[in-house]
Amino acid sequence: MAGVGRQTVSNVLNSSGRVGAAARARVLATVGQLGYQPHHGARSLRSRRTMQLAYLMPHVQLKPPNLVMMQFMQSLLTAGARQHYGVLVVTQEADASDDIRRLVAGRNVDAFVLSGFQVDDRRVELLCELGMPFACFGRTRPGLPQHWVDIDNAAAEAEAVRHVVGQGCTRPGYIGYGSGTYWDLDREAGFRAELASQGISGDGAGLLRVSDDASARTAIRSFISSAAPDVVLTGSDRIAVIVYGVAAELNLSIGHDLKVVGFDESVGAGVLHPPLTSVAIPVDEIARRVVARALAQIENGPDDEPGEILPTWLSAGEQGSG
Repeated sequence: MAGVGRQTVSNVLNSSGRVGAAARARVLATVGQLGYQPHHGARSLRSRRTMQLAYLMPHVQLKPPNLVMMQFMQSLLTAGARQHYGVLVVTQEADASDDIRRLVAGRNVDAFVLSGFQVDDRRVELLCELGMPFACFGRTRPGLPQHWVDIDNAAAEAEAVRHVVGQGCTRPGYIGYGSGTYWDLDREAGFRAELASQGISGDGAGLLRVSDDASARTAIRSFISSAAPDVVLTGSDRIAVIVYGVAAELNLSIGHDLKVVGFDESVGAGVLHPPLTSVAIPVDEIARRVVARALAQIENGPDDEPGEILPTWLSAGEQGSG
């Protein structure tokens, strides 16, 4: 009906190959006229693919405060759909080995997506042993395939330090999580390195590591009261939200008595007043690139390509010049 060959129709529906604008328009118009939907069951039989990706999502990422990883899951679903792939979200236990083996043995998915890497994380090693394609939001350790997309956490925190020093702040303090994960360590290292570059000795007004949100408020109140920073840079918007609350308890005006910088530019940061300045992570683009790297392995097998680092930017709130 479109007046083109079967391969042209296939290329348009699968966003592959080269198709002229006029031919693409005719195919899409005919698809709309017929209400045509590809039969994924038939596609799977022919290609021996499930058209499914498995996303192994640690339970901690499902908690309401973890807005960035919830945003990544939503972006991943969208990025997969654009490539005609569904995403099977698996809320994994502490040890994901059984989940991985079950999905591989049942041929339920074509590739895996991982995030939230911890010390001694063995998921990638197991996937390599099983010969399964995978891609990650976050870095795999040296010696393993580098099928990952991430940001430069140290450089992002350093940019935040340059921003506040440029606004006239002289006593920066830092509050981050003492989790031991590479991203928390890198953000703290970026803070320290940029202080030295700016000629600010030591840790500035001071550095505080908190273990969890529940116990953080008391420690943060004590830190701000004793260290008296003029700006607090944080390793997460979740910590920044607590700093806002503590500042109110201490009768400190955000933007005048105390500036605050977050990390993640999460949805929750948008409800703070004045709006929070925060490091923005390109979550949508990370999800798109993760899906692309997984699909490339499905099509062509494993590769030796390095990991990809995407740029962040500082999303400035309206805290005034201080």
